[in-house]
Amino acid sequence: MRLATLFFVLFVCAAAQLPAQIPPLPAAGSRLFTESSCAAELGEGIRTRRTYCDVIITDDARASITMRLPARQGAATLYFDLHNRFDLPADDDEAGVSYVRHLALVRVVDGAGETIGRAGVVREFRTLGDLFDRLGGGGRPAGLKGVAPGPPDAIRISVPAGPTTIGIVGESVSVRYPDGRDERFDAPGRPVAIASNIRLEYRPR
Repeated sequence: MRLATLFFVLFVCAAAQLPAQIPPLPAAGSRLFTESSCAAELGEGIRTRRTYCDVIITDDARASITMRLPARQGAATLYFDLHNRFDLPADDDEAGVSYVRHLALVRVVDGAGETIGRAGVVREFRTLGDLFDRLGGGGRPAGLKGVAPGPPDAIRISVPAGPTTIGIVGESVSVRYPDGRDERFDAPGRPVAIASNIRLEYRPR
């Protein structure tokens, strides 16, 4: 428990060294839209104060993440950060002897479920230092949750002019275990990754 407390203190102190996560300014004549709907919100990160959302395998984006698009001219660009979703050992002291590797694949879809683009993220987890953030509101020591986001990949997807609604849904997650076994999960309802910092750059009408 003493080691777990030390890990937590070091994790929070490192937050002071993180730059503010501010979306880039849009191009001249464009605007940023940041309103999205999350069916499985994970809450706020203790380091970044970002809101994190599970990306769920589903044929209906309303069960994962959706965004109703503003009126716009031409194509728009969707940006978001995609994180691997790591389940943490029950005892933080055991994190140093753990190993898991995740490859998560997700899709951006239109309102009819047609694929607009795909993205993926792959990371390994061995220690708490491999995490990007910790989530509050859980039952672990210091009120932390037992799931956490890994370092993000910055995703950029071009959205054509037609759709009025888009979604981010899971496709699969492949897991490598310490004994070298690989297992792929693609059943509906399973969370495969975590998304944050979701925004749309568009040119208003």
